[in-house]
Amino acid sequence: MKTLFLILLLFSGVAYAQISYEDAYAKYKLGKYEEARKEFTKLVNEDQDYDAAYILGYMYEHGEGCEVDTKKAMEYYKMASRGFYFQRKADPARDAKKEQKKMITVVDDLNDSETYDTLKQYAQSLYNIKAYRANYLLPVSYRYGGRKYDTIGDHEMKDIEMEFQISIRYDFATNVFGYNGIYSFAYTQKSFWQAYAPSAYFRESNYNPEFFAMYPVKTKYLKVVRFTLGHESNGRGGAEERAWNYISATGFFQTGKLFTKLKVWQRLHENIDYNPNLIDYMGHGEIEFILPYKKHMLKWMLRSNFSGENASEFSYSYPFFGSDDLFFYLKAFNGYGESLIDYNHKIDKIGFGFSISR
Repeated sequence: MKTLFLILLLFSGVAYAQISYEDAYAKYKLGKYEEARKEFTKLVNEDQDYDAAYILGYMYEHGEGCEVDTKKAMEYYKMASRGFYFQRKADPARDAKKEQKKMITVVDDLNDSETYDTLKQYAQSLYNIKAYRANYLLPVSYRYGGRKYDTIGDHEMKDIEMEFQISIRYDFATNVFGYNGIYSFAYTQKSFWQAYAPSAYFRESNYNPEFFAMYPVKTKYLKVVRFTLGHESNGRGGAEERAWNYISATGFFQTGKLFTKLKVWQRLHENIDYNPNLIDYMGHGEIEFILPYKKHMLKWMLRSNFSGENASEFSYSYPFFGSDDLFFYLKAFNGYGESLIDYNHKIDKIGFGFSISR
């Protein structure tokens, strides 16, 4: 009940979200040019909204809600153009996209525009996929304390293993119900590979698909809220199966340069319960502090069930030799819930390697 109350409390923050651009554009489409112009101007001045700048340029060029002013129109057009350029320039996949576009030009003429478009979509099919959580590879992940790993059959367990995480998301809709929402599907896989054992094998993999909606909130501290429906399991089956379904609410707060992520969850009823006491160890929520400082990024997650089964995870990343999309990555974990198979056992680990997203 307390968890559901916290979820509803976070949801109430959405009511304060300003639907500024959409509201202004709706007024523009209704011909309320004077009102729309004032709101677009406020968006440009306060939020540097480049879409609003473009609309203002058009309005001043055609005298919609104002006198024709080509000088102002050009100023707003330039602002919009400059903003979109720098947005695209900051995209780490921009050069790859350029080369992908060149790649399709080597195909012989198909004399069929629809077939060509289908082939183009095939060649450039990853355009809408984004990073979700950190994507990392830790060649060295060392368990220095806590519980010893279970032996699996005749496989020998090593305290040093490889760990990696793949996490992607696809934004399939925006602003369906208003409030500037983004609606997404995400998939995260975290794997623990006993690469240094005589017979290299995967000790554990956790699979985590999620649907979520995310909304911006313009308040002093609360900036974004996210609501999630998710499933997580290790796919083993039988006695070693670990799985659960959940709903969660996450609030992202800002205090100066420090960002705080507060997440609460509620486990959903399941017909087959492989790990009935998972919440006894995982609790109902966690808090994460995120501090970007120049090119450094530090994160510290804390989780507790308030009965002694706690967890803490620290990570640090820094651009690798000045790269924009490859980072040195350090991660340390202490406590319960490192993986589903060991959710009820204390693990102490430290690992280092690389990440391609933060």
